[in-house]
Amino acid sequence: MNQHAQTIEHLERSGGNSSLRRALAARLDTALKRAGVSSAHVARRFDVNERDVQFWRRGITVPPLGAFTRIAAFLDVDLYWLCTGQTPGATAAFQGVFPAEGHVNSSPC
Repeated sequence: MNQHAQTIEHLERSGGNSSLRRALAARLDTALKRAGVSSAHVARRFDVNERDVQFWRRGITVPPLGAFTRIAAFLDVDLYWLCTGQTPGATAAFQGVFPAEGHVNSSPC
């Protein structure tokens, strides 16, 4: 399975798994904080409700794949890393941020 297909599969799986959602939320929140980007800014930029962004950051819900892809590009972080926690291809600034999440089974997506 190629990386894009794995990313989609992991993202779809995370909707029903609270631990996967929380892990994804932790990476998303860290990426947003490091970029100095607020939930309100993300909401305006991607034309979504600020409450939705806050829910994504807390792991209550998961962004739709289209929004997730655009957020990763906007933050200049690797989509696969942001979704799965695996570091191959991730930007150097985020390598090792979540070292315990290097396995597919702990993937939030």
